[in-house]
Amino acid sequence: MDRQLLEPSQMDGKLMYRYDTTGHKVALLPARCKLGRHTLGHSQFRAVVENGEARVSCLACANDGADHFWRLTTTAPAADRAELSEELYFDLVLRRSQAPLSARGGGDA
Repeated sequence: MDRQLLEPSQMDGKLMYRYDTTGHKVALLPARCKLGRHTLGHSQFRAVVENGEARVSCLACANDGADHFWRLTTTAPAADRAELSEELYFDLVLRRSQAPLSARGGGDA
């Protein structure tokens, strides 16, 4: 059985922010789901910030029973706005999508 379906994930990284031209803080959320399958701008997702953690859930992956939450630490109060960012979380998505390959002994053909 796939352990990814059974165990909650560890923290994935830190929630990133930027400031807009008026000086307001904007939370930058991952633009892809945690498994790298879906672009969140085209799928439904939910983002919740509470108790020092931002949880970004891809609802399409949640329907599959997969570990669908990005878990990002934050020490700042929740921002009033959020945007999706492909670049800031690219390394996390790449590492996450390659982990199953390395667990099976690599992905070389």
